[in-house]
Amino acid sequence: MTCLLWLLYRVLNLSLLASCILSLTLSSTQAAYAKYQPPRTQKPPSTYTDSSGVRGSCQTTGVSSPILLAPMTHVGQTTSTHPTFAWFVPYDQKIPIEFTLYEFDKNDQPTTLTYKYQLQSSPGIMKLSLPQYKQGLTSGKKYLWQVETLCNPNRPSRNFLVRAEIEVVQMPSTLKILLSREREPSERANSYAEAGMWYDAFEEALAFTVNGQLTIVGITLIQDLAQLEKSLQNLDLYNLALSN
Repeated sequence: MTCLLWLLYRVLNLSLLASCILSLTLSSTQAAYAKYQPPRTQKPPSTYTDSSGVRGSCQTTGVSSPILLAPMTHVGQTTSTHPTFAWFVPYDQKIPIEFTLYEFDKNDQPTTLTYKYQLQSSPGIMKLSLPQYKQGLTSGKKYLWQVETLCNPNRPSRNFLVRAEIEVVQMPSTLKILLSREREPSERANSYAEAGMWYDAFEEALAFTVNGQLTIVGITLIQDLAQLEKSLQNLDLYNLALSN
């Protein structure tokens, strides 16, 4: 298992965390680390995200719940109509998982199924981007996305289910100007993160890898998010990125 995946899979002390990060090979273009700032217009999620967790138990199979790499205590934002979603799988077994995306209606109910896709789990960070050939999401709309671990398709009550919300917003003019001048994914990730666009920032970080490994840009984003969430409900994310 790579240094990063082992970092994410275990609860590490700070000294080991530091040595793991320093052991990554970084180029000079990675000097700017992304710093995530929540949107100034941040909104609390709806009660639908409260139902994330274990409806039954997959633990008899040795499987544990995936961890969404996204804000849970506020609604994360994106400027993309075809955003990328990411989550961490802390087990080695090949288990079917199902990704679904629902649009909230005017009554704040996630009623319209927008996208559904089934895939096989793999250990570490997984990602899924909405296909460009599909109709994109609508600016100004909010969506609920979820990842369900299909431990036993015949007994869905035993599945793990994790949820988060995403809002599509117009790109601020100042951010658009910044991005027009930036070509490196690390710079773009930093600009998106500072503007409060979590999903765009992490997508850039996922695209910027060394030998297939997430670099310090992505690690820093996860740590920033973990710090924001640590005193609230998403304790698993905090324990992934920092020591207990």
